[in-house]
Amino acid sequence: MFRRTHIAYALALLMDMCVMATVFFAVPRRAADGGMDAVRLGWLSGVFFVAYAVVSPLAGKLSDRFGRMPFMVGGLVVAGGLMWVCANETRFGPLLALCGAAGAAAALFWPTLIAWFSEGCRGAALVRVLGIYCISWNVGLGIGSVGSGELYETNPWWSFAVFGTITLAAPLLLLARTRVASDHDNAMPVPVGRATAVRFMWAGWLANLTVLLGFGAVQAMFPQLATHLGVSPSLHGQLFGASRAAAVVAFLLMGWSHAWHHRTWPLLAGYVAGAAGALVIALTSSVPLFFAGFIVLGFINGAVYLASIFYALEAFEGQAAGAGWTEMVLGAGCFLGPVVAGFVGDAWGLRAPYYFAAALFAAGLAGQIVLAWAVRRRYKQTSS
Repeated sequence: MFRRTHIAYALALLMDMCVMATVFFAVPRRAADGGMDAVRLGWLSGVFFVAYAVVSPLAGKLSDRFGRMPFMVGGLVVAGGLMWVCANETRFGPLLALCGAAGAAAALFWPTLIAWFSEGCRGAALVRVLGIYCISWNVGLGIGSVGSGELYETNPWWSFAVFGTITLAAPLLLLARTRVASDHDNAMPVPVGRATAVRFMWAGWLANLTVLLGFGAVQAMFPQLATHLGVSPSLHGQLFGASRAAAVVAFLLMGWSHAWHHRTWPLLAGYVAGAAGALVIALTSSVPLFFAGFIVLGFINGAVYLASIFYALEAFEGQAAGAGWTEMVLGAGCFLGPVVAGFVGDAWGLRAPYYFAAALFAAGLAGQIVLAWAVRRRYKQTSS
């Protein structure tokens, strides 16, 4: 009998590997190769996330009420079928609809999966399983980036067909018998009051939204810059893969450390590092520096996501609704970042989206400082 977490880790790796390979790599790369402008590129990436943001909270609540399995299986099957349809489509309108439908399918899957495998976990044990889960889906993103780049260079059709087939087959893993966490698995609890849990839930959501706005803008617009500079599809995939590897390092460090729990300074440091990473990409045409920028952004993206989902599950006591709202924040950031960056790039040039991303990180830093100040002031007033 498998632990439920083991099946979930495998599913997370496969789902993000395949979504990255198709929706986030093959679709925009083929669109950029066909001369699609920055605004349309932004919408192709963004529409996935607006559908994801809208459907995630509802899917989380429904799975709390009606059970997890139908939502996980349905999300995988629909997503896999859509990847196959994308293999034979190059027009903007149909691709836009297909990417939106893929976002809705992903929303059925992710909040439900998170609640399914985290059942029975709390405190430090919850941090550990979330850390390994995040490593799993980031490894998937890295494999999808590199693998799709290599397949695309051989024949773009293979980027869709291979990963669509894998997604359709993934529900077979759910046939395995599983067990949830035991009391022994939950050693080393991290006690925290309700007020603190809710406060850090909001702080985590703000950080997650900001980082995803910036990182989403960079990732969505880079295909156009890569095409302009002659960066090959395989190297393009390696850059995205490097950002996922950096996120894995963040999950390893955070999943086995308690130093960041319920502290504001790690979130503030993330904004500063994110702005630096975006500016590096904005100011250079050097491939090694591109790698540096993507590595920094990937690390911050991973660290903030893990903090955000941990704080939300803590505040919502493990329900899928908490995961659904967190994934809604993720979807909103990943939608608005690419779409607005597309307009920025169309109006002010290829490099403008990266300056835009740096400005977003600076604005997020200011907002987080104001939030921390307001909370501290309220605490002093209630204590006196």
